[in-house]
Amino acid sequence: MESTLETLNDHLASALTILRGGLNEELHTRLHNQEKGVLPDKELAELSFKTIDLLHSIEQLLEPGQLALADHFFGKHGKINMLFGDTNLVFLSGYMNTKCLCAAVELQIPDILREHSPLSVEDLASKSGARSDRLEQILNVLQNNGIFTYRDGKYSNNHTSMLLLRDHWTQWHNWIALYGNQFYDMSRGIPGSIRKEARRNPAQIEYDTDKDMFTYFREHGWVGQLHRTLGGGATAQSPGIVADYQWEEISGETIIDVGGGGGALIALLLRAYPTMRGGIYDLPHVIDHTVPFFHTNDGQFSDLSDRVPKENLIGGDFFDHIPPSRVYTMKWTLHDWRDADAIAILRNIRKAIISAPISRLIVLESVRAEGRSARLSRYADLNMMVAANGLERNADSWKYLAEQSGWRIEAIHHLRNAWPCAIDMRPC
Repeated sequence: MESTLETLNDHLASALTILRGGLNEELHTRLHNQEKGVLPDKELAELSFKTIDLLHSIEQLLEPGQLALADHFFGKHGKINMLFGDTNLVFLSGYMNTKCLCAAVELQIPDILREHSPLSVEDLASKSGARSDRLEQILNVLQNNGIFTYRDGKYSNNHTSMLLLRDHWTQWHNWIALYGNQFYDMSRGIPGSIRKEARRNPAQIEYDTDKDMFTYFREHGWVGQLHRTLGGGATAQSPGIVADYQWEEISGETIIDVGGGGGALIALLLRAYPTMRGGIYDLPHVIDHTVPFFHTNDGQFSDLSDRVPKENLIGGDFFDHIPPSRVYTMKWTLHDWRDADAIAILRNIRKAIISAPISRLIVLESVRAEGRSARLSRYADLNMMVAANGLERNADSWKYLAEQSGWRIEAIHHLRNAWPCAIDMRPC
């Protein structure tokens, strides 16, 4: 045992020295580039996630059980992920870490450090209006989790904390504010919601309401914050969605986005593929809201009006009818529904699809998986349970839904820097 661990430690220490030294610039260029639209190197990212999962498995074997428990009742760290993996993941775990990060974001510490870095904790406290003793305690937690750099008694930004800048194109600071506060509160209802007699979801238990969360958010003035958060997340994930599925195969088709809401996905795809046309199928009141986005002079998608004609913006109910098309998309819709309803939706699309070699349904949803690098899919699963009585599914569950509704899964494509996968379904 001792020799195995000594050998492992020697190899890890050597690798860490190289990654922090001669390979540091390449590491940041190929994995952590902050430029808008730039994706991590695909093969290197896959290799890094394998490394993360192996290191985490070793950690689980070696770590004392009481420390594993403490991570859950104090705050789970994300250090293994910081060197190699998706730095977005570190923002979403552990109640101590959550509130420490909320404090840093509310004080705009990343923005102050961009202007004046490096700074001592006393100078940071002075510029942010904070108590230096308590700010030091907060920053000590965060920098040990890989958020901010601490060297020679001073703090500066790193590739993770830079994501939290107010004007960063990904707008991750909105996620900290929403999930670190409202969703944080809602999760307190989890223990009560899993009891056999429970009928309310965790959010309803915590807020003592039978209303759905969108209604509750609207009544409390939180819908704007919700839309800003989800909109920023969609922007941050759009490069991977475009790059890592073979959309060029259907670039000459008309894509009907089922449950397509305000049209962001269709607009993203049509702007990437000038020969593609699109349409949206959603509830009538949603379509009434969406039409001006494409068909008014100042609409955010008015440049696409000729490729998304009004007749392609169709109101209806996907439990009753689906308009015919050869290609459909559906993003973050089926996770709202349990299996029986999801199968009914998929069967209706299968009935409506026009048969051709190119025919397909591309479902953009999380695929729940095991391992450290896939933990965001499990967080997403819990968030769906907490807020909407929904769920994320693993690959076997997606295969079951497909088989029960007349589809086969051609492939599941992982999308860089994006939370959903592209689940490519073909009609049987």
